[in-house]
Amino acid sequence: MAQAGSAGLRGRRWHVEQQLSRHRVSKRTLCNYYSSSSGSGSTAHTNESTNQPKKPREEFSHSNLIADPQKRKPIDSYEPEIRDQVKRAYALSGPTQPHEFPFPRKCMGGEWRSFQKTWFDEFDWLEYSESKDAAYCLYCYLFFNSAKAEKFGSTIFAHQGYVNWKNAKDTFHKHGVCTTHAKARLKCDDFMNQRTSVGRKLVEVSIEEEKQYEIRLTSLDVARFLISQGEPFRGDDESSTSLNKGTFREMVDWYKDKVDIVKDAYDKGSKKCQMVSPNIQKDLAKACAEEITTAIMDEIRGRKFSMLIDESRDVSIKEQMAVILRFVNDKGQVVERFLGLQHVQSCTAIALKEALVSMLSSHNLSISMLRGQGKDQDIVEAMHLIMDVKDSLQDMRENGWEPLLKKVKTFYEKNEIEVQDIDKEINVRGTSR
Repeated sequence: MAQAGSAGLRGRRWHVEQQLSRHRVSKRTLCNYYSSSSGSGSTAHTNESTNQPKKPREEFSHSNLIADPQKRKPIDSYEPEIRDQVKRAYALSGPTQPHEFPFPRKCMGGEWRSFQKTWFDEFDWLEYSESKDAAYCLYCYLFFNSAKAEKFGSTIFAHQGYVNWKNAKDTFHKHGVCTTHAKARLKCDDFMNQRTSVGRKLVEVSIEEEKQYEIRLTSLDVARFLISQGEPFRGDDESSTSLNKGTFREMVDWYKDKVDIVKDAYDKGSKKCQMVSPNIQKDLAKACAEEITTAIMDEIRGRKFSMLIDESRDVSIKEQMAVILRFVNDKGQVVERFLGLQHVQSCTAIALKEALVSMLSSHNLSISMLRGQGKDQDIVEAMHLIMDVKDSLQDMRENGWEPLLKKVKTFYEKNEIEVQDIDKEINVRGTSR
């Protein structure tokens, strides 16, 4: 079993980090599932039946992330009990920086300008919205106080989006050193540092209790085994008097009976942190799923891919869409990876398209990298053409027709095509000019 490191008082996060190599689950994922269930660690370790129905726990999962900054809900619009989960999920995910996206060009001040991907390397807080062609700040989105607006401040970078590429770099520098941004960034650093939190200061545990907690992470090994075998976790009755508490708790009890040190860790440890409650079981399964998804995203990042989509119903008769990614890996092999399931309102083309775009956005995958074959390729090309036409029309609305006319005139001159005088009167058909 794992031994304690250095002496002194250490917290829950320290133990998670110590278990990374042993359980092969990333620090980001463990922090994600522990934080997304704030308070779940103190859930009672039994599931005794009660007469009062339990209120469903508010949750925010990785699948709820919206990569496009322009499409995100303001933090204040989320329920108070899940705002910290939302902030931590976005902070762990990092800013949306689509390096491979073909940034559209706009005529500004008589010159064609566009967002530059090199700006991502200079400003680590910078985000880009593909739908609005605008720049945002992740820190200001998460922690900006809208009651204290400031020049170069965060109202634009948090909610509205910055679109003036002519002076973009200077504005980014000014925003990066302004007071509002600096405070938002400091708040984010403090928020993610568990050792500086008020709750962390109020709770101090002994070295022995920390050792016991470390041993109780055996439940993570049990969860990984059940997931790999495709076995269910829960039982119909998980109370302390039940003869069959479900596969997860029965395996934990079996392991306790085999290893005395594990049994002592559960029996003598804190009854409020047994790591076997229904919420903890759900969190462990979600953490493993997110770890697998993260590995897939790391493998596919920057590559072009195609998608296989199928529709089916679950046991509750709800429509759902299964998505599989197909791409070429580093070895030149064509591989397929299951991305996930997405519930849809209906199986119409519009509903499936919206669900697909939402799923890709939540994983920071750009639709511009999507490729296909046959009919799939025709659909992808049609979607790109529609997006190009919409962007062109919006550009004409904002900048007028002059840039387009100038472009047409240049094309005519380059190819020595006679430019017709559109103001010249044309005789009625059948008469001489």
